[in-house]
Amino acid sequence: MFAIGTVALIWLAAVPFGPLVCPAVYPAPPNCFEGNREGSALIMTLVVGVVYAVTLLAAVLPGTRRVAMTAGVVLLAVAPFVAYAVVAWSPGFPL
Repeated sequence: MFAIGTVALIWLAAVPFGPLVCPAVYPAPPNCFEGNREGSALIMTLVVGVVYAVTLLAAVLPGTRRVAMTAGVVLLAVAPFVAYAVVAWSPGFPL
């Protein structure tokens, strides 16, 4: 559920709304353009997917350490906060 919630937060909140307030200067900062946030969102979605896949493999495969699974769950729990900040406020890059 952490992974699905994080991806939904990225694409339904961070990409369309971004930092919410952009300064009235010309040229606007790069994070004020939705196109730049889409590139960052794609990368963060891939990162969350990889962390989810590794955590799932650590949970399913026999002989794997419980530490790897716990670390993956902790990373997925922290991911919404980090992903939103990275997508909304980083300069990003256009797709």
